[in-house]
Amino acid sequence: MATSEHQQLPPGLAAIHSQCQKCYPDQPNPLQVATIVKFWANGPDPLDYISIYRNKGNPLGIPPHWHYISCGLSDLYGDGRLHEATGRGQASGYGFEITFRLKRNKTDTTPPTWPAELMQSLAKYVFQSGTCIE
Repeated sequence: MATSEHQQLPPGLAAIHSQCQKCYPDQPNPLQVATIVKFWANGPDPLDYISIYRNKGNPLGIPPHWHYISCGLSDLYGDGRLHEATGRGQASGYGFEITFRLKRNKTDTTPPTWPAELMQSLAKYVFQSGTCIE
């Protein structure tokens, strides 16, 4: 995603996408699992998006894997629709996102969706209980 496209994204989404692009510069448009009706519009799932990147692994022992990254536990929009607005430099929303790595075969072309379902379940727990995962 180009810099001008980041400027068009809401601040929280832009921050997450910017960090992901540092790790995955060759994947500007990752696969995504998205909710149809957003949580802030009374939908059932608290994570607006889960981006899925293909990680090739490295010779230092990290195997090829799918890397799932949530969007929704932190304040994505900065307009109070789901989380109270915070000041610059302060944690927004719950102050974290969830990542999940799933080992894959080098020939796998499509990631499974069950990790996204698991991540939604963890996010529901956080929203319902107010407990942050540490």
